[in-house]
Amino acid sequence: MKTKNRILLISAFIFFILYLITSCKDEDEATPVVVDENYGTPCEGIPKVEYGGQSYNTIKIGDQCWMRENLNIGTGLPSHDTLKNNDTIEKYCYKDLIANCEKYGGMYTWDELMNYSDTTSQGICPNGWHVPTDADWTILEGALDSLHPVSDTIWDTIGWRGYNAGGMMKKIGFEYWYSPNIGATNSYGFSAMPAGIRYHEDKVFDKELCANYLWSSTKKENSGAWFRLLSYGHADIKRSHTNIENAFSVRCIKNE
Repeated sequence: MKTKNRILLISAFIFFILYLITSCKDEDEATPVVVDENYGTPCEGIPKVEYGGQSYNTIKIGDQCWMRENLNIGTGLPSHDTLKNNDTIEKYCYKDLIANCEKYGGMYTWDELMNYSDTTSQGICPNGWHVPTDADWTILEGALDSLHPVSDTIWDTIGWRGYNAGGMMKKIGFEYWYSPNIGATNSYGFSAMPAGIRYHEDKVFDKELCANYLWSSTKKENSGAWFRLLSYGHADIKRSHTNIENAFSVRCIKNE
C-alpha cells in the first residue's frame, strides 16, 4: 500500500510539472528581481477616471498619461459567441468568469475595441483617451528601458526587444504571475497582469498567469494589428501583429 501511495504521489507531481511546462512553454528561466511594489505617480489633476461604472487609476510615465488598469467595460459574452457590431460594447472574460474581468479587465477583438472604426483611435476608451497606437507603445518602451532610449532603432523591429522595459511594466512577485516572473519591478506602476488570450480559431482561452497581450490601434497592412506581449519568462517586451479576431487586453492612454 505504501508503495502504491508513493507511486501515486510521484505521478501527481510529474503531471503538475508537465502542466506548467506545456501551459507556459518556450520561455527562459532566471531569478526574478524582487522590489517593493510601486503604484506610480498619478497624472496631474486626474488621479482617477470614472468610466462605465468603473474607477481607473492613472499613472504618469515620461510625457504620457496611462490608465493603471486594463479596460473593463461592456457586456460579457461566453467564449463560443462572437462579439458583434451593435449598440452594445461586448467583451470576453477569461474562462467566462466575471471575476476574471474584474481582476484582469475585459478581453476584446480588435474591431470591438476600436468600436468598429479605424478612422479614430478612441475606440471604446472614454472621451479624451484612446487606444494606444504602435508609436505610443514605442514611446513608453523607450521611456522605461534602461539601455535603449526611444530613438533606438531596436524598437522598430519585430519580436522580443529591449533590455528590461517589459519587467518594468509587470506586477512583481508570484501572486499573479508564474515564477520566475523575470525582471519584474513595476518601477513606474504600470502594473501589468497576466490576463492571457482568447484564440479566435478554436474559441478557447490560454496563457493566464503567463502572459499579457495588449492591443494597439495600429493595423498591419490589412493583415492584422500590432500588439505588445509581456511574459513571465522575459524582462524584455515583444512587438508583433496578429489576427484581429483574437481577443486581448486593452489599456487607454490620454490624448495629448
